[in-house]
Amino acid sequence: MKNKFYIRKKAQVWIETAIYTLIGLTIIGILITSATPQIEKIKDRGIITQTTEALNVFNNEIFEIEQAGGAERVVYFTVKKGRLEIDPNKSIIQYVLEDTRLEFTEENTTVKEGNIDLLTKKRGSRFDIFLTMNYTDRLDMTFNGLKTVKVLHAGTTPYKIQIENVGDNEANENTHINFELL
Repeated sequence: MKNKFYIRKKAQVWIETAIYTLIGLTIIGILITSATPQIEKIKDRGIITQTTEALNVFNNEIFEIEQAGGAERVVYFTVKKGRLEIDPNKSIIQYVLEDTRLEFTEENTTVKEGNIDLLTKKRGSRFDIFLTMNYTDRLDMTFNGLKTVKVLHAGTTPYKIQIENVGDNEANENTHINFELL
């Protein structure tokens, strides 16, 4: 009789252990599921902040090169997430972060931060964030000497971008700036 009681008690302990383990794993799963979107938002906010700072450095280099014909500089630019577009047709440089949970600015409202226009657009339940530097009034941009759009995608190694003031513009024309990847 004592033996049966001991076996039942031992089985009960194992069943309770399994139930408590399942309950604990369920709670951990719920916590991770609810915390993951917030963690993604924090990461994306950090990426936007770092990219804004990098674009400001990029803009300063362009401004310095703009001052003297024949001037050249090399800028290292890392795209951790999203993409960087150099669009000579529109004379803009734009960073795009798509499909994020982060609503960085008020939806469809452009916020100016220095030379960068910040815009958030809603796409379904997520957002697309655009950081744009517009040089329409100042620069005649080319990429490798052509009016072709260049898209730099996310990667671990920085892009090596050469910026050159070609110096072939007249005094009353926009400065011709050429971009190349090295």
